Amino acid sequence: MREGARLRSWQVVLPRLLVLLVLLQVGGCSRIPKIIVLEDPLNAAEHVDLGVAYERKGELDLAQREYERALRKDGKFHRARVNLGNVFLAKKEFGKAREEFLLALELRLGDAEATNNLAWAAIFSGEGIEEALARMESVVSGPGGRQPTYLDTLGVLRMRANRPGPAAEAFTQAETLCRQAGATPREGVKGFAPCPEEVLREIEAHRAELRRRFPPASPAPAH
Repeated sequence: MREGARLRSWQVVLPRLLVLLVLLQVGGCSRIPKIIVLEDPLNAAEHVDLGVAYERKGELDLAQREYERALRKDGKFHRARVNLGNVFLAKKEFGKAREEFLLALELRLGDAEATNNLAWAAIFSGEGIEEALARMESVVSGPGGRQPTYLDTLGVLRMRANRPGPAAEAFTQAETLCRQAGATPREGVKGFAPCPEEVLREIEAHRAELRRRFPPASPAPAH
């Protein structure tokens, strides 16, 4: 090979060798990036408070995230479990709502709020009515269970279970208690809770639904 040809050959190879050496050097000196794990500064209760704030603003996905974070911190946090069920109920994910309320009831057997909300998951989905009815009957017959909202829920369950007479009775009891609560001084009166006007409207709406589903029988013609 002539000298000029050899020179041109090295002119091609040498830059490639230099690049390879530089890469090897950089690779040998480079450091593996350090992974930084940020610690969650909030405790379970603070995540629930944040979730409630999101829920009140209608930001259900963010509320769900906070309740789930609270449960990762404390899997036995009853309030977080009920609130998560409420979010699923608002999002019309009734199966998931039911699961959360049942888990909440495992933590607090017979809890009135979780039972009431489980009932509404059954009412909206049309599934598990009889089970929800049995649970709600137990709550209403127990201490502190005779509240207008719980009796109204019981009436709806009875109506959906094709029991119009007992349903009408529950609505009447709910309305009576609601009006008593409104007419009674609320401070220092044991057994009476505030009854907003909207509760009365709901009771009347459910009573109207009952009349549509089960119209009163026409009187027999006179002979």
